[in-house]
Amino acid sequence: MDINQILENRMTLELEWGDPWPACNPDGVEIDVYVTHRATVHDCINMARLMAKEKGKPTTGNDKEFLFDFMAVHWAWIMKRRESYD
Repeated sequence: MDINQILENRMTLELEWGDPWPACNPDGVEIDVYVTHRATVHDCINMARLMAKEKGKPTTGNDKEFLFDFMAVHWAWIMKRRESYD
């Protein structure tokens, strides 16, 4: 799927990414666990706009660049949106 198709389907495609969180195993040894996050492409672009705003950069412009920036920072990948979270 190319970037234009992703942007055209921004409301039905999601990005998924994981973040490490501290935890410990049953023996008390500290370990990292990974929490998975998901959001629509549309919402991820808007989150990237907020990151730009906080850095004093423009929030309008090329949605492709906002999407690429978000994916690069979070190591996110494209997922088809789930119909139900049951």
